[in-house]
Amino acid sequence: MPDDGRDDDTNEAGAGQGSGVQLEIVRSYLAFAGRAIRPRWLWVASVLLVGLSLTIAVLKAAPRTYSCTTVLMALSNPVLDQNNGGSPLANAPTLIMRQENLQQLVRDTGLVQKFEQRRPALLKLKDRLMQRLFGQWSLETKEAILVGTLQSKLAVGSDAAGNLTISVDWTDGKTAAEVAEAAREGFLRGRHSAEISAFEAKMSILDEHASKLRSEVETLAQQINAAHEEKAAQVTKAAGAAGAGAPTGSTLPALRAAARRATNSNVGASLNAELPERKAKLAELKQQLSVLESEREKRIRDEQAKLAEMQLHLTPSHPQVVTQQERIALASQVPSDLALLRGEVADLEGTIKQREALAAHGTAGVGGPSAGPAAALPPEIIQALESDTTDPALSAQISGAVVRYGSLRDDIRAGRMQLDTAQAAFDHRYQIVIPAEVPDTATKPKPAMIVGAGLLISLLISLLLPILAELRRGVIIERWQVQQLQLPVLAELKLPPHSSD
Repeated sequence: MPDDGRDDDTNEAGAGQGSGVQLEIVRSYLAFAGRAIRPRWLWVASVLLVGLSLTIAVLKAAPRTYSCTTVLMALSNPVLDQNNGGSPLANAPTLIMRQENLQQLVRDTGLVQKFEQRRPALLKLKDRLMQRLFGQWSLETKEAILVGTLQSKLAVGSDAAGNLTISVDWTDGKTAAEVAEAAREGFLRGRHSAEISAFEAKMSILDEHASKLRSEVETLAQQINAAHEEKAAQVTKAAGAAGAGAPTGSTLPALRAAARRATNSNVGASLNAELPERKAKLAELKQQLSVLESEREKRIRDEQAKLAEMQLHLTPSHPQVVTQQERIALASQVPSDLALLRGEVADLEGTIKQREALAAHGTAGVGGPSAGPAAALPPEIIQALESDTTDPALSAQISGAVVRYGSLRDDIRAGRMQLDTAQAAFDHRYQIVIPAEVPDTATKPKPAMIVGAGLLISLLISLLLPILAELRRGVIIERWQVQQLQLPVLAELKLPPHSSD
């Protein structure tokens, strides 16, 4: 049997010879390339120069892309959250990216005019070519194009903290900032309408019912006054028929004035009887208000003391410090029950002053002329209520209507206070973490990437052209060229080291 060791030596020798041949071929390739490039070095330099010039031209003419991002944070609020469940930023992407909202965004920012004015020169040329081929674009077409562009260039999402992020990529930084800011403000307008509309609808319903009830009270008052006039006429007629001496034209106004003074006196006495009860209620409400104010101030002081302690050990940007600052902001807001109690105290104080003035002047009015559906009733209605000659059924009917009207007025005051409180709460609900600022540098294209790619391509072309030119000569110099022709090599002559060939 043949020796296995001898066979292994033979295989290793063959493998070494094969690797040596491949290395020799690679060297032959490199020698051929060097021999082709050396006499044509001017080609290489020219192609490199032209390539770099074209790269710089492309870098200057290429359209830029500027990116602008704004971040909005929403805080929880007990006044608004009781009517709106869930996070206020939950549906932000859907609301902002709606077709109708994008169309309104294009109109609000004047994007059509700005698009034409600030369009890069290369893209303007492309637009002209497109319009020559397919016709001029109408205003509706331009708006549709911009809406489609916004759908791809406008991104709405949330960051790790759950804040709303609005990012815009555009061909100029100023437009990118304007679009981002307009998208954010449009979202805030939509949220304002959604969160405040419940309070406004409540006020509208209360005003409508108050207007109807006021008309009913005034109609009943007119009926009572008409009955009083009829009764006075009957008394006058009976006195004249009995020969007791009917009042003349000069004495009739005096009699009516005396009757009015007597009625006003009764009303004044009634108002004076109500004042102690209202003053007692005012004192009770003020005591409750004082307790609530003290608790609120104590809570704010405690939170501020915690913040001061944290700032001694933590940096201002630490999450615990930021969270504590948000707690202080929330504690500083006026709660809805406190705001309502303040309004009730102020309203009751005004009513007491008004009643005192009415009793002092001996008048029966409670509010003067009508200033709206919830304005005070005219004096004639109070006079009709206090008159002893009024029909009991009609008096009970108007008394019930007046009571309901007064209750509605209280509800309207409370509703207006809730509306004002909700509006103030909305102003503090959303905070801008990162404003929409004009970016200084473009995000695309990357200058280093373009220059590097241009330099690499220019170098490859400058080296490839001399090699191709040398191949086209058809002169066989290297062994691999002979192998490509599949001709047997009879001999290989090596020239002296310093030979010119």
